Amino acid sequence: MQLINRNNAPVMIQKRMRENSKLHAIVTTWKRDRKIEIIKNGGKYSLTENGFQHFQASKLSAEKCISVLKDKMKVEFPRSHQVYIAFK
Repeated sequence: MQLINRNNAPVMIQKRMRENSKLHAIVTTWKRDRKIEIIKNGGKYSLTENGFQHFQASKLSAEKCISVLKDKMKVEFPRSHQVYIAFK
């Protein structure tokens, strides 16, 4: 896991979306009690939010996935300036 600035997480994930055919990204807080997980299934993405709220979306395009990720990061990590990101 890599500790990065919260604003850089969508940029890093978007870059990996373009580069790799497979993607499994996990964004979590320092305490690791909240997380957002993105998995690429075929050509579509699924996003799972597990923390303050529980949310699951599937069959998302890359642009919609990044948009939902940014919205969910505001809810899950409102006062966090740094987040952990892991790619599997």
